[in-house]
Amino acid sequence: MQSDDGDTRIRAVPGARPRDVAVVGAAVRLPTAGSLTAFADLLVEGRDTVGPLPESRRGDTAGPLPHASFLDRVDEFDPAPFRISAREAPLIDPQARIVYETIWEALEDGGRGGARADEARTGLWIAYSHDHYHEERVRHGVPEGRGLGLEAMIANRLSYLMDWRGPSTVVNTLCSSSLVALHSALQHLRSGDIDTAVIGAVHAGISPEYFRSMGDMMALSPRHRSRAFDSTADGFVPGEGAVAVVLRRCDDALRDGDRIRGVVKGAAVNHGGRTTRYSAPSPRAQAEVITAALADADVPVESIGLVEAHGTGTSLGDPIEVDGLTRAWRATTDRSQFCALGSLKSNVGHLEPAAGLAGLVKLLLSMERGLIPPSLHVVRPNDHIRFEDTPFYLADGVKEWPRPEGGPRRGAVSAFGMGGVNAHVIVEEPPAAPAREVVAQESYVVRVDAADESTVRALAGSYADALAAVDEDRVGDFAFTANTGRAEGRFGAVVSGGDAGELAVALRDIASGTSAVARKGGRSSAPVAFMFTGQGSQYTGMGQGLYRTEPAFRAALDECADLLAGQLEVPLLDLLFTDASGTLGRTRFAQVGIVAVQVGLVRWLESVGVRADVVVGHSLGELTAAWAAGVVGLGDLLRLAVVRGRLMESQPGEGAMAAVHGDAEAVLEALSRFPGVEVAAFNSPRVVTVSGPADVVARFREESGLRSQPLVVSHAFHSALMEGAVAPFAEAVSGAVLSAPSVAFASSVTGGWHTAGSVVDPGHWARGIREPVRFAEAVALVSGVGAGVVWEIGSQPQLTSLARASWQGGEPVWLTTLRRDRVDQAEVHAALAAYANSGGGSVDWAGVHAGKGHRTTTLPTYPFNRQRYWVSPPTPTPGTSTPNHPQDPQDPQDRQHPHHRNERHQHHG
Repeated sequence: MQSDDGDTRIRAVPGARPRDVAVVGAAVRLPTAGSLTAFADLLVEGRDTVGPLPESRRGDTAGPLPHASFLDRVDEFDPAPFRISAREAPLIDPQARIVYETIWEALEDGGRGGARADEARTGLWIAYSHDHYHEERVRHGVPEGRGLGLEAMIANRLSYLMDWRGPSTVVNTLCSSSLVALHSALQHLRSGDIDTAVIGAVHAGISPEYFRSMGDMMALSPRHRSRAFDSTADGFVPGEGAVAVVLRRCDDALRDGDRIRGVVKGAAVNHGGRTTRYSAPSPRAQAEVITAALADADVPVESIGLVEAHGTGTSLGDPIEVDGLTRAWRATTDRSQFCALGSLKSNVGHLEPAAGLAGLVKLLLSMERGLIPPSLHVVRPNDHIRFEDTPFYLADGVKEWPRPEGGPRRGAVSAFGMGGVNAHVIVEEPPAAPAREVVAQESYVVRVDAADESTVRALAGSYADALAAVDEDRVGDFAFTANTGRAEGRFGAVVSGGDAGELAVALRDIASGTSAVARKGGRSSAPVAFMFTGQGSQYTGMGQGLYRTEPAFRAALDECADLLAGQLEVPLLDLLFTDASGTLGRTRFAQVGIVAVQVGLVRWLESVGVRADVVVGHSLGELTAAWAAGVVGLGDLLRLAVVRGRLMESQPGEGAMAAVHGDAEAVLEALSRFPGVEVAAFNSPRVVTVSGPADVVARFREESGLRSQPLVVSHAFHSALMEGAVAPFAEAVSGAVLSAPSVAFASSVTGGWHTAGSVVDPGHWARGIREPVRFAEAVALVSGVGAGVVWEIGSQPQLTSLARASWQGGEPVWLTTLRRDRVDQAEVHAALAAYANSGGGSVDWAGVHAGKGHRTTTLPTYPFNRQRYWVSPPTPTPGTSTPNHPQDPQDPQDRQHPHHRNERHQHHG
């Protein structure tokens, strides 16, 4: 099996079939074993978890205490992740609450709780046999059905809350329920009805009546031990717990980078028909269901190393089960005692509807560790079973589980219902994960979400601790699982970092309260603005780091390079990344290089779910803004960028430009004394750029009395010296296909909004070369729409400080993209994290990891913030009628601190 760190410990499995179904996620909640690791340890250590009713659950219990494998608490639950109200929670059967949390953990284990599962057709099956909470409701006068407490709603409630659209079914065939559920799910996956199947199973004997009824049936061992296949077997001991698995078609799981825990090869279900009495097993039916499962799996019995038996622990049932197994296997093998036989009931008691699924998870964990765990309490085998004449031997100690002749380990599990419904399933250890090409990363982002703030901080601390043990080449898998495999909550935080250590530091800041946790939706309806930089932002190597690390950016730049082939003397990628001669500094090359990088940045932002509602550009940037607004296609955009740069470079080069700090009115008044110098850009209320002949600009700087600084430029852009480029560029634009903008588009040529007419006017785009840039006016327009987030799109921030000075109204979140001498991916990731934390909009987390070769791995699971929810006697108030339900106005959605507890529910089951 593939280990948690992604290493593959087995060879590829030959003969994989489209019918194979992968177990991609699993979770357990068993006495002393609340995780898969703890369960695997329990099995290998051979622990027996049976004991008297725990002190925490005794309440006013009188008389002899029942014995079972008890969960310590069945009264606690965290309703918030499921959006169940605190008023409804105490009315729901605790078994449903336990299995809901276990299913949640299985989804997280499989990385199917978040964005990766959004479009999946998901079906739910819950194995459940009896509402033991019924007696508690009756005792406290709570009417049946309150709070949708009907048994049939157990699956439907969860499907509704999770927004699943596939089958939603409660399965009750008593002891075989969970394997019958698995068999049904298998058929739906194989037929293509659904993409994901979720199976949960649960049992908790929370009422005294349950133990009395089991005693009346004489089904319980008077010595409180399950002794399957032992000569002294005298009945079973009840067990409590929940199990859940997540299934997907094996081909899909391998394609999508799921971590596979095992493969279901075959399954079968039948009924025993008429036997000597209603509850008596049928050896013939048991043999037939095993034969059918073997045929479905199409595997030789000699490849099966462990059978997890139903193991009733009775002198009659045990021999019948071995007889049925032997009949089925003898049809294809005459070998003896090559396969181990065990029963989980000796460890954790009889989980009834959950027993079969727990046995399946036992097989998966045993295959992963390569160990056959012991079956307990067998001193002398049942006298009616001659194991030496069967293919089986009792697993009475821990044994190595070798692979048969280099093939995969396989196991089988049986579950036989008291009413006659039998099920048998055959599983195999997972195939080797296919080879993957992992894109080397220079930065990572990690999302931490939960239903309340305190849980976000707890989970962040767990993530930080877990990262300490993660190899650097697996940090991407860690981030992938956290970002795409976990459900989004109402509260959350996103951090970025260059490696595991930096991420852990940022996560610990969240855990400690140093960093804020955001409540979602604060700015989600506010428009997002894109602001495109102009010429002067170029430098050799701009975007090169992002080209290496972000497939969406790389694909966009490659597309630009293909479209520009033949239009540039230097190939685009050489121009951007390996320009040793300074070619990129020339206007004819700089403009198209800037535009191409901006295209890549927009494409990357779109790939991670960030899209503009309003755009504005500065000079050259208005051209890219037009593309982002849907006005011009990419081919025409690049062609126009080439033509514009060439035309502007070909104009007289005797000019100069300067940034002047002062009011526009003061600058305009001063310019009247210096003919030939004119305003090139109104950048902000107190920053104006001037342009003109070099000698006059120099005299203006010396004599105007205004503070100024020269700009490093080759030409006097946006001045009379550009006049010769206007008409030729208008002609070039007339050959482009132009359309009305699809988003709001503020013009820095006019300072007003673009219209369907203005964007198709070639003269408008030509005037943008000659006329001043009215950036401050355009930004004021954008501020008027209430933009909540403003992204500066370019290789070097130039506009943000200017735009902030022109902004009117509420302050948005200002974000930049690339920056010279910084790590490209770290810059955009830090901005993306800030965007997510601002509540400005949702992130497409699947897009963040698309094409990078990341896979699901093991992360700490959701730290449920459990509180006690239990039915309690109505408290009559003098002069008022008695309410029919517990009073608890607290809403879990607004609960942010673990010390907020409902102390009114004091009765223990």
